[in-house]
Amino acid sequence: MKLDSKETFLAPIGDVGGTTGYAHTSVTSDVRVTANKYLQDSLLINKLTERVYELLLADLRYQRERVKNYGMGR
Repeated sequence: MKLDSKETFLAPIGDVGGTTGYAHTSVTSDVRVTANKYLQDSLLINKLTERVYELLLADLRYQRERVKNYGMGR
């Protein structure tokens, strides 16, 4: 295998900078249907935002632990 040769495995559909350029159209339509369902139901959108908030808090805790423990065993 040559180092200077490049193979393209996924051709971008749209914007190369984002992941949506590589999404399959049926997946995109499924996401739209689900998003519309959540946007129409205030209880679902409330549950979703609460869950996202919980995940963000957990991620912040993990990041603090990693930073605090970084270099401790050296």
